[in-house]
Amino acid sequence: MARRRQVLASSASLIAAGLAGCTGNDSNGADNTNQSANNGPSDSTPYTVQMEPNDPYTFEEVPETYGVGTSPFLDMGMALGIPPNATTGLERAPLKFYDLLDLGFDESQVTKLASDAESGYDKENFYAADADVWLISRTNIGRYVNWDDSDFEDVESLTGPFLGTTLRFAPQSAVQDEPNPYTMYEAFEKVATIFQRQQQFQAWQSLHDDLMGTIEEGLPPEDDRPTVAAIWRGVSPDSGQFRIAPLHRLGNNTKSYYRVGMQDAFEGQYPDGPIGYEELLRADPDYIGAVGALTSSTHEAFVTNVIEPFENNDNGQQLSAVQNGNVIRSGGQYMGPIVDMFSTEAVAKQVYPDEFGEWPGAVGDVPESEQLFDRQRLLEIIDGDL
Repeated sequence: MARRRQVLASSASLIAAGLAGCTGNDSNGADNTNQSANNGPSDSTPYTVQMEPNDPYTFEEVPETYGVGTSPFLDMGMALGIPPNATTGLERAPLKFYDLLDLGFDESQVTKLASDAESGYDKENFYAADADVWLISRTNIGRYVNWDDSDFEDVESLTGPFLGTTLRFAPQSAVQDEPNPYTMYEAFEKVATIFQRQQQFQAWQSLHDDLMGTIEEGLPPEDDRPTVAAIWRGVSPDSGQFRIAPLHRLGNNTKSYYRVGMQDAFEGQYPDGPIGYEELLRADPDYIGAVGALTSSTHEAFVTNVIEPFENNDNGQQLSAVQNGNVIRSGGQYMGPIVDMFSTEAVAKQVYPDEFGEWPGAVGDVPESEQLFDRQRLLEIIDGDL
C-alpha cells in the first residue's frame, strides 16, 4: 500500500540545531507560516514550498532526510548542517572543502542512487534510500533514464517529493535550452525553507554579503577589469578543444568570475560547441579560467595538467593569459554556499593579488590574516550557532 512519509522533526538533532523563527513569506513565494515564536516549527500547521519548475508542495512536518545528485544542493544541505542520506556518485562532489572544514562527511553512510551523476539510476535505489525529499531535478534525471511521470509518481508515493531544479549553466547559451529559474542563493533560500532553517539562511546571507562587500570595495573601475575565457568540462591544452562557459548572474558554474567583475571574452558570441586555439587566440583573453578545477584538482595537479601543458604547447604559448601567468581555477557547477565562499576568495586573489593578497595555490594554504571570510563564523553557522 502506498504510504506517505512520516517525519519526526522534533526528535532530529540535525534539524533542531538551526530551526528558524518567524519570517512570513519570502520573496520567492515560499509560505513559511508554520514558524512559531520559540524558533521551532509548529506541530500542527503545514507549510508550502514551491521550487520551480515543480508544483507547490505542502509539508505536514519538517523533513529529516534528503537525496541529492552531485549538484549545488549537496553543498546547500551541508551548509545547513544536514548531510544527505542518498546521492549519486561523489567523484565530482566538493568533499575536499568538507575535509578542510572537518565537517565529518561520512560517505559510507550515504546510499548511492546511481553509479555517477549521469548514469546508473535505478528506482529500487530510491526506494531503498527512502528519503523524505529529493533535491534532484526531474529534468536532469530524465536526460539519463527513460522515466515517465508514473515512474516519478511511484517513487514519490513511497518516499518523498522531487523538488530539485536546474542550477548549472547560464541561459541563452548552447549548453542549455532554458534558463535557470534561480540564482544559487535564491535556490538556497528555498532549501532552507524546506528544512525550516530560515535563520541559518539569513546568517549565510550576511556572511556572503560581508565577503562581497570586501571584494566590491577593492575592485578596479569597470573599464579596467580584465577579460576571461571560462572553460568547463576540463581543460586539456594538448587536445586543442575548449568548451566556453558564458558569464551570467544565473550561470552557477561561472559565478566566481562574474562576481569579481571580470568581463566575458566571448560576450555575445558564444560558440555552439568546442573551439580550437584559433578562436581562443582571436579572443586572446586576459585570463583563462578552469571552471571546476578548484574542486576537482590539487594545486600540484593543476600545474602539471593544465598550466605546464599550456606553456609547452606551441599554440598555448601565444596566449596572453599563458604568457602572463594568468591561467586560474575556480569552483564549478556544483557550487553551493560553502564552495562559493572559497571559490570567490580564490578567484579574487588570483586576479587582484594587490588588493586581496597573493593566492598561495591551495585552498587550505591561505594565511589566516589574509582570509577574506571568517572560517570559524562559517562553521558556527553550519552548526546552528547563530
